[in-house]
Amino acid sequence: MADVTREEFDELKKQVADNTTRLAAGDGTLKLIAFRMDQIDEKLDKLDLRVQALQDKPAKRWESISGTVLSWIVTALLAFIAVKIGLA
Repeated sequence: MADVTREEFDELKKQVADNTTRLAAGDGTLKLIAFRMDQIDEKLDKLDLRVQALQDKPAKRWESISGTVLSWIVTALLAFIAVKIGLA
């Protein structure tokens, strides 16, 4: 094994301390990035729900209109039948 001088040991110790500090700062940054990503995911989920609601709106309107038209047709047909058999 090679002997390490006190100077080399102190330099290595300083490098380890510097690297530890950098890793700790990086860990904090990663936590912040993860937190921000979670916020972005939540906002995207909300936007997805809003877009889906907007896409569903015309379909619901069409269902309402077609239901109303079908009711009118059935009512007219029943009225026609009632007139033909002499009920009205």
